[in-house]
Amino acid sequence: MTQSRVYTLSFPWSKKVWAITALYFVVALAIIAELVYIWVMGAVVAAVVGLMVSLPILLGIVIYCEGYSPQRLEISDEQITILRRYDSIAIPRSTILSITPIAHSDMAWTMTMGGCGGLFGYFGSFKNRKLGQFRMYATTMRGLYLICTADGRKTVISCSEPELLQKMVYKY
Repeated sequence: MTQSRVYTLSFPWSKKVWAITALYFVVALAIIAELVYIWVMGAVVAAVVGLMVSLPILLGIVIYCEGYSPQRLEISDEQITILRRYDSIAIPRSTILSITPIAHSDMAWTMTMGGCGGLFGYFGSFKNRKLGQFRMYATTMRGLYLICTADGRKTVISCSEPELLQKMVYKY
């Protein structure tokens, strides 16, 4: 019985992802601070209602985006796995037709069709003129790879070490 080799790569955040995530928390704290100020000024009912509405929404967005953002990339003999806190994505190697690098310019005019476009990373369904519709799991828009599978799916991933990814994928 041979043991399967597993390589793990990280998904480091780009400056843009850090900025978007930090901005979200600054805005969320400003909303909470304003509601606390309203409370202190005597409008207790308005402040409580505001907090009861805004806190679950703000917290829900953070829990969703952090939980579904890509954390690590695992490459084994059997599959490529995008590890996430909830619901990891596995792409069986037997279904992979190609893995090709994507130029930064190929991601121009990309629209988020469902998912997240910067808070804790980029994940979900996206669409642009060059690639058409695709799924993306990335934390930077540099070092991207397009994975095409036999069932017609396109998946874009980012990688902290693109050269190592290329070497590991084509090693088998």
